Amino acid sequence: MIKDIVEKLPFWERLSPEQKALVAERSSLRSFEANQVIANTDNTCTGIVFIERGGIRASLLSDEGKEVTLFRLSNGECCVTTASCVIEQISFNTLVTTTEQSMLLVVPAGVCEHLVATNIHVKAFMLEVEAERYSQVIRVLQQMLFKRLDQRVAAYLLARSAAVHSAESKLTQDELARDINSAHEAVTRVLHRLANDGLIEVKRGRILILDAGRLSQMT
Repeated sequence: MIKDIVEKLPFWERLSPEQKALVAERSSLRSFEANQVIANTDNTCTGIVFIERGGIRASLLSDEGKEVTLFRLSNGECCVTTASCVIEQISFNTLVTTTEQSMLLVVPAGVCEHLVATNIHVKAFMLEVEAERYSQVIRVLQQMLFKRLDQRVAAYLLARSAAVHSAESKLTQDELARDINSAHEAVTRVLHRLANDGLIEVKRGRILILDAGRLSQMT
């Protein structure tokens, strides 16, 4: 089973036969429950994580326990932030947790280090992916600094809808508040107003977009 999954790695075809054998032999398929910690890059270096099924969330965690969501990843995507010890250019510390029950392929740090040292395509892949993650972090900061809360809620709901290819997203108000880095009570007020205006419908653990056009105008 692992052999079939490692072949989904974006850089697989760029590996030599020996490197492919090493990755297939040393990688592991691990099951995680929802909200389980995968890596805390302050003190661990897990390696490259490929999401076979489920989802993960990367965040900053303050000394007081406050979290700021940086990005989410889902099926078929790779997280290289969990391999921060391998490339010195990856410099910010993050907490990476699962957002749901997940099956993850883990290419261990030692293997990643060998690949980066011997295969320029793997190193380029890791830097490219992490550059994209930095761009996501900048977008988070821009939203927090320059957007009203209702604009942030609208933008998030539209992005989440696009990601799941559905007008209805499986999403609690707590998750929404955490992902846009706002207080639950403030987000609840915005959702109530949007619902009253006929733009969305708030269900138990789900949010349905009723008028994507008007929601998009808010952003």
